[in-house]
This record gives sequence, structure tokens and C-alpha cells, in this order.
Amino acid sequence: MKSEICDVSILVADDEATMRSFICATLRDEGFAVSEFDPCKPNPSLLRKKYDVAIVDIVMPQMDGFMLRKEIVTNSPDTQFVFITGHADKEKLDKCIENGVFMFLPKPFHVEHIRYAVLGALKVKELCQKNLEYKMNDNAKNLGLVGNSPHIRSVRQKIKEIAHLEIQVLITGESGTGKEIVAGCIHQCGPRSSKPFIAVNMAGLSPGLIESELFGHVQGAFTGAIKAKHGFFATAEGGTLFLDEIGDLSLELQSKLLRVLDKGEYYRVGESSPRKANVRIVSATNKDLQSMVKEKTFRHDLYYRLRGTEIKIAPLRERKEDIPFLVHHFTGNEGFIVLPSAMDALKEFQWPGNVRELKAVVSNLKLLAVNKVINEETVNSCLSLAPKEKEIILFNQYKTESETTYFKELLHYTGQNISKASKLSGLDRKNLRNKLKALELYKENE
Repeated sequence: MKSEICDVSILVADDEATMRSFICATLRDEGFAVSEFDPCKPNPSLLRKKYDVAIVDIVMPQMDGFMLRKEIVTNSPDTQFVFITGHADKEKLDKCIENGVFMFLPKPFHVEHIRYAVLGALKVKELCQKNLEYKMNDNAKNLGLVGNSPHIRSVRQKIKEIAHLEIQVLITGESGTGKEIVAGCIHQCGPRSSKPFIAVNMAGLSPGLIESELFGHVQGAFTGAIKAKHGFFATAEGGTLFLDEIGDLSLELQSKLLRVLDKGEYYRVGESSPRKANVRIVSATNKDLQSMVKEKTFRHDLYYRLRGTEIKIAPLRERKEDIPFLVHHFTGNEGFIVLPSAMDALKEFQWPGNVRELKAVVSNLKLLAVNKVINEETVNSCLSLAPKEKEIILFNQYKTESETTYFKELLHYTGQNISKASKLSGLDRKNLRNKLKALELYKENE
């Protein structure tokens, strides 16, 4: 028990030296590790450390208790606070509750009051951590972050540690590993969960329209801008903006995104006044951004801003113990039975398309299963295509989806005008019509 207490870190902040010394001495006698903060001689480095509990006087010079709390939770969001004051009143109590502080000690108080306030704060911290873990696990399961491998457990733990921190997150990994799912979990487990989560695939946006898509535009900003439009930053206001395939962003757009991260503001296309951006940015890529930085195709300053912290998602072939969990997740509660030999066949496959490919295969298995029983023969039938052929199919599917998105946006911004679309795309009218027909976007009366 004594060793557990020694592991508890406590900060005591009070401008009265006698009171501060009294509290610190009391807690040290109990075996707690205690740091002192004197607001009259502030030591900023103390506020950048992690604490289990902070005992803070409300009324102090230069920085009151509420301001001090704001500084501490930036780096230590799990800290529980005990507020003390010699001038207790309902207004202060109400403000404490509004700030999530439930431990409140009016002066004077006794040694036992301090001791039980700390023990109470530690119990609240324990309950909060358990609730967060339950919430995180539920969200992870609901969003598809399924598995029990050491790697997936470490990813869940990382999400738990960073979800409440207002830092940028870079998620890396091969295509199909579930980067968007991880981003969704970060959003759902953080303080912005009640606000929008907007996912944007940078590779699927038209190079000519990407700035407008991200930041919005005013009416008449360019040909086809018949009315003002909000961009993704405005749509995600207060929430999380997930920028997938960030490595596909042009150098020009990289500099504009950097401005948002540096100054918290952006300009709509055609607008001279900046707008404030209140979003958390989570980005992802399957590219090696460090190599791109060396090749000067990706800005080093943007890379380090996006990479406040990094989560690497391992390919499915390196965590095959997750496959049974994923298969049962994808089959759902529909009564399907996966025979052991069928599961072994699924685990032996290398899965170049990762979890996304596994999900597609399971969907096919559900259609082919006889009496809802998935056997080895059915699995081998679904996996009979050679890996190279599978990669070609996946690439062509992705290419078609990207082209459809691009030409839909192009037609939208040109008001369905083929001549204008031809000029913007660089395709002649005949080739453009043929492309639109192939994508089922062409209307004969145009």
C-alpha cells in the first residue's frame, strides 16, 4: 500500500507559504510524492508535468486557481483537483462544479480533511479512468477497431492516452488497415465527440477544387462559383477533421494548411478576411512522409505539426490473431458459423488489402454460405484469385471511385456545362463525354 501511495504525484499551489508548507508536510508524512508551486515565483516547468491530484488555492495573485487548472490539464488531462479558499461562497462553489472540480475545501481545515480530500480525488480519478476505458472499448468495437492482438491493445491504449489532449495526430499504415476507424475512435473518446467528425480523402479531391473544398469559397470566386460555399473546415467546426492521404496534398496547399495549424485561421477562396478554425486535425497516410520531406515533396514544418503524436497501424498479415475477431464482427449477429478449417484458411492468407479486403471477402462468404455455414471450400473459392489480380481489381475500383468524385465536382462547379468542364479538365469535349458516359454521369440533353 505504501508503494502505491509513493507512486501518487500531487501538486500543491498556494500563495501563502505557511499554508503551502503545511499541506505539503501533511501529504509527505502520508507517503505521497509532492511538488510545490508558488504563484509569486512561478516555475512553468512544474505545470508541464503529469499529476494525479492538484490542490490549488482559488484566489492567488497573477494566476487564480481556474487559470492554473487550465494550464495543468493541457498536459495532464486526468488530474483531479481539490480547490481551497479562505472566502467560500456559493458563486465559487458553482464555478468549481462548472469546471469539473468536485472537491472543495474552505479554510481553515484539519489534517484529516486534506487526507480524505486526496483519497476522494484519487477514487474519482480511478472511476473516470474506468468509465473512459469502457467508453473507449465500446466505441472501438462499434466503429470497427476489433481485435485482441498486442498491437491492437496498444493502439487502444494510445487512443485512451491522447483522446483528451488537444494535439494533432498522424496515423500511418498501409491502405485498408483501418486508419479512418482509429481517427473515429479518437474523436468519439475525446471532448469533441458531440461535434461533427468529417473525413476527407485528399487523393479523391480534384486538384483544381481542393482549396475550395477545404476552406470554402465566396460567390463569384471562380468560374462556376454561382453561390458561396462552406468548406470542410467550417463543416467540422468544433469537431474533428480527418484528412486521409495527406501525402497527396500539393506544396501550395500544404502551406495554406500550415497557416491553419500555426494561426488557427484560414481564408475562403476569394475572401480577404480570415476565419477562425476551431477543429482538431487528425491526418493519415500510407506514404513515407519522412522520405518525402527529404525529397522536398512534403514540407518538414507541416510534417512536424501534423505529427504531434503518431499512431502506426500494422498490416493484417502481422497480427493474424485479430482475424477471428474481425470475421465474427463482420458476420454480425446473423447466426453464421465459421468452421475451424475455414478460419485457418483465412488466417493463412496474406491479405494485401488488409482489413478492407477481409471485410469484402466475408461479405462474399455470407452470400455463398449454405445454411449459414462457412467452410474451407467456400473460403478457398473466394480466395482463388491470384494476389496480383486482386491488387489490380482493388486499384481499378479505387481509380473509378476517385474519377467519379472528381467529375461529379467538376460538373457541379461548372453548372453541368460541358464546354466549361472541358476547359477546366483539359479534355476535349468528345473525350470528356466518353468519360462521363463510362462513369454514368453524362446526360444526353446536355
